[in-house]
Amino acid sequence: SHLKTTLRDASLGYVAGIGLAIVAAVVFVLQRLIEEAFMPVALVLRSVPLIAMAPLLTLIFGRDVLVVTATGGIVCLLPALVNIMYGLRSAAPSSLDLMRSYGASRWTTLRKVLIPSALPSIFASLRINVPAAMIGALLAEWLATGKGSGAEMLTVQNTSDYGELWAAVVLVTAVAGSVWLHERPR
Repeated sequence: SHLKTTLRDASLGYVAGIGLAIVAAVVFVLQRLIEEAFMPVALVLRSVPLIAMAPLLTLIFGRDVLVVTATGGIVCLLPALVNIMYGLRSAAPSSLDLMRSYGASRWTTLRKVLIPSALPSIFASLRINVPAAMIGALLAEWLATGKGSGAEMLTVQNTSDYGELWAAVVLVTAVAGSVWLHERPR
């Protein structure tokens, strides 16, 4: 039951972080000024250790699912944002020139050239952020909500039940790592 709660929490943070990263990457690529204004904020947000940010997030979002979603989203945001921006900017210059010569709008160029060229980066971001979302969920459960595998690990550590602690660690690691093992190219 603890793992089920952690998977739900990690999924919410994962979806929030990836969704925000995709939207922000598109906006940043289309509007350079917005990127110059907000990319430093994203870098500062990611450079602050989550354990130091957890009390502030708890004050802002409370001790419920929202704090877990915010924590998981913050963990997933910057790696996905940077990777997706790289993918959007890796479109072939000849394709961009062709779109300009036909008088295509920015949104048409985005839809027909930039997003298809960014799909490998988007899929890579989806894959690499699964373990990050799990870590964010565990941390938020441990520090804020008192539910899920993160809280269970804290409880069993305090009661010196190290067998159950390591079992929980192995189980969470196996679930987070299963994305890598299952999706590995053959």
